[in-house]
Amino acid sequence: MEAQSHRRRWMVLGVVVVVVAIGAVLSSALTQGGTPAAVPSASATPSASGAPVKPSPKAQRTLLLQVRDDDRRIIYSNLLATSYGAIEGARMSLPSDLLVPVPAWTTLRFTGDANDTLQSQHAVEQLLGVDVDISLVLDRLALTGLYDATLEPALAAKAKASTDIDTWINRALANFPAQTEDAGQLLLSLGHMARSSASNADLVDLLIALRKDARAELLTPVKLPVQPVRAGAAISVERAAADATMQQHFARTMLTPGQASTPRVLLVPAGASATQLAQATQALLDAGMTVIPGAVGAPLEATRISVPDTLLSARIGTQIANALGFLTEEVKHVAGNPVDARVLLGPDYSPL
Repeated sequence: MEAQSHRRRWMVLGVVVVVVAIGAVLSSALTQGGTPAAVPSASATPSASGAPVKPSPKAQRTLLLQVRDDDRRIIYSNLLATSYGAIEGARMSLPSDLLVPVPAWTTLRFTGDANDTLQSQHAVEQLLGVDVDISLVLDRLALTGLYDATLEPALAAKAKASTDIDTWINRALANFPAQTEDAGQLLLSLGHMARSSASNADLVDLLIALRKDARAELLTPVKLPVQPVRAGAAISVERAAADATMQQHFARTMLTPGQASTPRVLLVPAGASATQLAQATQALLDAGMTVIPGAVGAPLEATRISVPDTLLSARIGTQIANALGFLTEEVKHVAGNPVDARVLLGPDYSPL
């Protein structure tokens, strides 16, 4: 068993190294430190430090809508965002084979069968830097019930026979009940086969808002930029292009530093070897961090750790320095970090 555990750990590290290697050919938007101003979440999700983030109204709200098969595998994911003002909303399908951090890397497909019902939601948040307000996971029977409740019988039968979940689930959303009481009864009729991360009242309110946008054709179809991973059939985001896409269509619902469920650490190879990179990744994972691979940076003589200039970020910086074996005084406080911390890993890194 110990040998199997050891092999599994290095398989995970291998995936991370592959993802980072792919990032070498991209220019990461995160490494530039620029991101549009985001409105803090109204979600009750605790911050990375365990302290609650003060809620404030969001201009844009988000729903992660997913479907599971009979083996509890995620076979469909759609990230929806409401419109705000003159800005249209968005709907973006997420491939089931997309690599996501949980915090170890796995495909989105395998995030639906866990005791942690927020695993898929947090994985998408960590990967894309987006604040997901509510997640809704439908089993097959719940999806069938949604079709029957929102579509004409002939269309419902056609939808149930189709493998094109995206087309039909968006049509079902546009036909969702407009009245709060009716919408609530529909959700209750789906029973335990529909799992939500929020109360029925909050979910109904968001679904009615998305219904309004869908009927007004204000949900812009968005394609997430992805690329194949050389090892296996998984795919990863094209980091720079994905960041630009998120900033364009989900700008008012992006995470702010300190808001993620666990600290998001952008790990950039800057002269470190693949072995050092894998060892640093594992050290950060063991410290409770989520590691976001960055594009290879210019070689440095010494590792650089930077965090936003806040008290919360200072605590995260201390945790990272301790995990990697650097002095707390070496952590730099800078303005403009779109993540909780950025680590430019140089050749001086030595595992503890």
